[in-house]
Amino acid sequence: MNHDDPWICLNEDDDCTIERFEVRLKGRKPLVIEKPTTDKMITITKQYLNLSLPQTHLFLTQSVLNTPDPLTIDEHFKLIAALEKSLGLR
Repeated sequence: MNHDDPWICLNEDDDCTIERFEVRLKGRKPLVIEKPTTDKMITITKQYLNLSLPQTHLFLTQSVLNTPDPLTIDEHFKLIAALEKSLGLR
């Protein structure tokens, strides 16, 4: 088993551990959290992106937790914009 993959389950109790969490915004230093807890990831991401708690939960759920290939923040917002446009929400 290769433990260099940051998306691998490392714990014996089948709990997935994220080795490194990054968010990058153009013109800003990247947010990098090593081995974040869920609470830490939510709190720091909320502050970094200046989002409400529900928006932060939605961002993390869509870009990290529900996909094997996490989205960049730009990809996330492009996806949201495309969905809103196609659904006539804008």
